[in-house]
Amino acid sequence: MDTDTRRPRARSARILTPLFGMAAATALLAGCAAPPAPTPTVTETVTASADPAPSPSPSDSAPTADASPSGIGDVELGMPYDEAVAAAAATPVEACPWLATAEADGYTLTVQRPEVSEQDPAVVDLVQVSASPVDLEGKPAVGPLTAEGIGIGSRMDQALAAYPDAVEVESVGDRRYLAIESEDGAGSVFLTYTAGSDIIWAVTATTLDEPPYESCA
Repeated sequence: MDTDTRRPRARSARILTPLFGMAAATALLAGCAAPPAPTPTVTETVTASADPAPSPSPSDSAPTADASPSGIGDVELGMPYDEAVAAAAATPVEACPWLATAEADGYTLTVQRPEVSEQDPAVVDLVQVSASPVDLEGKPAVGPLTAEGIGIGSRMDQALAAYPDAVEVESVGDRRYLAIESEDGAGSVFLTYTAGSDIIWAVTATTLDEPPYESCA
């Protein structure tokens, strides 16, 4: 009976040994396995771009010389009158066929030829942009500008600062002209204002000695 009792115990020992061995091997393998690699932290590097060159403001840039001793806009002094009228999309004045006008944004464009022309075809001797001084009060300059940025709506102090050699010409009543530019073979540019006011309300390019007080009486 003692023999029978010991045999089962021996079989149990043999069964437990491989199980213990497998558990130990698993533990050893687990202990030897390298720990999982840490997830890399991606750091985004932001490189500050160089500041772009500032864009020039309108005051930093020289304005286009749309009013010069050669003319204003698409109308040049000395060009055939009919061509100038077409270029300006102007309408002839019925009572004074030597004049044509066109309304623009905030001003009037006037094209003129001699009332009695010695040339055929007649040519332009004056082109002017003008507006009512009342409409220009407190507003920036509108319409074509000179090379120095002066136009209708500009102030006298601005004009004199831009053209220190300008010459004042008196006209009828309280009207005044400021001769600012002249070019041989072309014409002259005049600014018109009213005495006692500092608002320029007309810019004229002409081959005449000065703008006429009345172009169409």
